[in-house]
Amino acid sequence: MPFPRDNSLFRISLASTFVVFAGGSAALGNTPASPAATLSINPPAANLLHPGDRLTFQIVEDGDPPIERTVNREGMIDLPYLGEMAVTGLTEKTLAARVKAELDENLYNSATVRISLQDRTDKATNRGRIFISGQVPHVGTVEIDKTEANTAGKVILANGGLSDFADTRKIKIFRTTASGEIKTQIVDLREVLDKGRLELDVPVFDGDLVVVGSKLINW
Repeated sequence: MPFPRDNSLFRISLASTFVVFAGGSAALGNTPASPAATLSINPPAANLLHPGDRLTFQIVEDGDPPIERTVNREGMIDLPYLGEMAVTGLTEKTLAARVKAELDENLYNSATVRISLQDRTDKATNRGRIFISGQVPHVGTVEIDKTEANTAGKVILANGGLSDFADTRKIKIFRTTASGEIKTQIVDLREVLDKGRLELDVPVFDGDLVVVGSKLINW
């Protein structure tokens, strides 16, 4: 819904608090802020948005509380009135400026947009490793994304599958607990790997060792 133009401040509320003035000539003694000066700075890579980052979004004039949005795997977020917007490579500040420009052009006289980064995804800490040995073509490690649901079947397939002598009914998962205790689970993945019954798959986690046993008769 359109709102009458005024000289109110356009404030972007961020974790580190960015403030941008839009049309605030009275507040600045008839010296408007230069958008070019605000947006031309190349931000450090650490400040750019990435998939998995969690934001809050608010249009002050609507009178509604902030809503939460998470950057998806494609680097997009879904915003009210605007739909999906690409945000990868932007800072919260530049994103808020773009959102305001879109809203002012199509819906508002002067929108006050607040965007706040609530939780940043650290790509390094979200990567993990599963160790695989036994009857597999490639003994070693498989890198996983800890934000996703990882299972024994998926990890085995990502590593190249099984050797001819692998026993899909005797796959062992070894896990070291926080207290240092080693727990062992023997799983049967025949239905998963032979018929694709993913509902029978077994979760695995960062640091797990997956050992694929051998068939008793190898012919």
